[in-house]
Amino acid sequence: DALGEEEYSGVAEMLEFNMELLEAWLQRAGVLETAYWVCALSIAQHRSICGFEDDDGFDPVTGERYPKCSCGRPKVLNDTEPTRADGKSIACEINKFDEMMRYLAVGDSSFCQVIAVDRSFALFTRAWCIAEISEAHKLGMEQHLVASSVESLGQHESRLRNLRVQDMQAVRPEDVVEILSKIPDHEEFNRRLHSLIFDTLLTKWHSLDAREQMFKLGRVVRWQLIEEQHRRD
Repeated sequence: DALGEEEYSGVAEMLEFNMELLEAWLQRAGVLETAYWVCALSIAQHRSICGFEDDDGFDPVTGERYPKCSCGRPKVLNDTEPTRADGKSIACEINKFDEMMRYLAVGDSSFCQVIAVDRSFALFTRAWCIAEISEAHKLGMEQHLVASSVESLGQHESRLRNLRVQDMQAVRPEDVVEILSKIPDHEEFNRRLHSLIFDTLLTKWHSLDAREQMFKLGRVVRWQLIEEQHRRD
């Protein structure tokens, strides 16, 4: 996102094999100090859901189920006492995504949302991910979709066109109920989600003029050369 890329596969490669060059590019572009709030890193998972089993919790390479966390720390869930007047836990960290996003958006007029989509596009079936997308939409925030590759989006296109917020999943079923209650018009949200996917990322390449296509191809070649160099090394 900081480098203006619509695809992250090349950057992911550099994160693993050439962090120094990536930092140099970010520095040159003047975005090295750009701040991102990453929900997965900002929530204390060991105080919330690390001990719960997820039906989709399998290693994509080995096919083995992820082991349950054995930290044994007390969990603070949505309704753990003490609670607010609406019954929501005060100390819980996983029921305040909407408040946190409102806080960040109010404090920074340029604050926007980057939706980094996993390779299997399971993100669009996860309840809390949908909740964050919904809240950003309600706040009128600018939203950017970044996928592993445009080709991967095309491979999942038919399935994505059938996405419905009503079909999302969560480790805890009560989370789904709570999140759905925050979306007043499910069908309108589904239309907005489909528009975000197909009217921004998927059509972006097709709408480029000849000069922009050559610039895009140059960036693709750059990432491919870096990948080939890593393979030789």
